[in-house]
Amino acid sequence: MLARLFHVHDAGRQRSLIAAILCATLCGCGFSLLMPVMSLNLEAMTGSGKLIGLFGAAAALSTVIASPFAPRLMSLISGRKLIIIALLLTAISHPIFPLVPDVGVWFLVRFLSGMAITIVFVASETWINQIAPPERRATILGLYATALAAGFGTGGLLLAAVGSEGWSPWVAGSLLFAIGALPIAFLRGPDIAPPDLEHTTARSMLRAAWMAPAAIGAGLLFGATEQSFFAVFPVYAERVGLMDAQIGFMMAAGAMGGIALQALLGRIADRVGRLRVAFFATLVCLTGPLFIYFASDYALALYGVMFFYVGVATGLYTLGLALIGERFDGGSLAAANATFIMAYGVGSLAGPALGGAAMDIIDPHGLLIVTSGFALIYLVFLGYRHFTRTTS
Repeated sequence: MLARLFHVHDAGRQRSLIAAILCATLCGCGFSLLMPVMSLNLEAMTGSGKLIGLFGAAAALSTVIASPFAPRLMSLISGRKLIIIALLLTAISHPIFPLVPDVGVWFLVRFLSGMAITIVFVASETWINQIAPPERRATILGLYATALAAGFGTGGLLLAAVGSEGWSPWVAGSLLFAIGALPIAFLRGPDIAPPDLEHTTARSMLRAAWMAPAAIGAGLLFGATEQSFFAVFPVYAERVGLMDAQIGFMMAAGAMGGIALQALLGRIADRVGRLRVAFFATLVCLTGPLFIYFASDYALALYGVMFFYVGVATGLYTLGLALIGERFDGGSLAAANATFIMAYGVGSLAGPALGGAAMDIIDPHGLLIVTSGFALIYLVFLGYRHFTRTTS
């Protein structure tokens, strides 16, 4: 059954794919539980949408800074060991938040844990791209994104169950990251092919961005959209009158959209072309906030809009990774994936910061203007790329 699902007949490779995907599921669950918890606690501590946006931006800055170092670390340390170390460091950092309710300390700890998580994602996505057969790459990456979204959805449900106050959400999040190390440690199979020194430099990352700009742009747009959703949309929902449980269900609805749509989007992309599907996903990112605006007073309608909006937007992550896999192979994938994650970090840095500030200026719908603006910029870029290719 696994051979049919992955189209990979080597048992060791199957185990490696399962390890990476299980790890992603648990990380997604911990991430989507703790990001709204942090935002809601900061709202209670400060009441500042701008500060909450900057907090999300601090996590994104850690991604931007850590990404260039990931290929070098992967050349020095076994990929499995590197992922396990990063997961355990993340797990032990989260109890610091309830122990030290100080905004400055929270910014520092979130920054450091964000660097560790960046290493996990660069390494695991390089691993999957190296193992996946070319003709099934988008489909397998869609399954990976489905697992990640499943974790996100479960995290939202956990938020609805445990709430945002007290020790419960922090302990639950730490346990999820620690458990994520178990499949990496015990499901044996091929390790990540380490990059050579040529593919661990800043120049190799710039070359990757030059060779695959559409893929890198997809990562940037997804970063802005996703991090705005997890870091700022919970506060947006609170300001339009939703309660904690409703916010949790809203987060779960968005993540469930990713679960339902990723494998389908990947399969379609393998058949009709990845850039075409990326164009469609960008149109949804452009128009989705308008539907959120009209549904903001109706919780059930908002859940439905978030399901489709976040689900299709998540496809940009799958498509960007698949486009990278088309252009790069072997050790060069590490630099390309690091560039993709760095672009994701830039989007994650800009999205919550600008969205949080806009929400304070145009309370609360300024956030929607910012998220649509990012999609418009990428849509214009895709249109320009298509025009120049067809006329050259």
